[in-house]
Amino acid sequence: MSGAQVFARRVRRLVLNRQGTEAQIFLLTPGGEGFLYLRSDGFAHFAQGLGAEEVAGFALGKGQVELRFHDGSALTLRYRLGRWVRVLHFS
Repeated sequence: MSGAQVFARRVRRLVLNRQGTEAQIFLLTPGGEGFLYLRSDGFAHFAQGLGAEEVAGFALGKGQVELRFHDGSALTLRYRLGRWVRVLHFS
């Protein structure tokens, strides 16, 4: 399995701010639930929290988050008709 596939199975919920500069991705863990916090604006670009070491890079946009992993795979989380969907990309 690719890094994107493994990570996608753990995603439970996505929360974005209106400006598209911050995101929280809630993940299911063996000990309960945790989250990955992403921020990207003119002052900072970082990932912190659960799963941050698995993510090689990320991009935030209005209504979507793209996560890139060390094995070259990518996972896009976005809202469509009020619900979030997962899209996997392999390279």
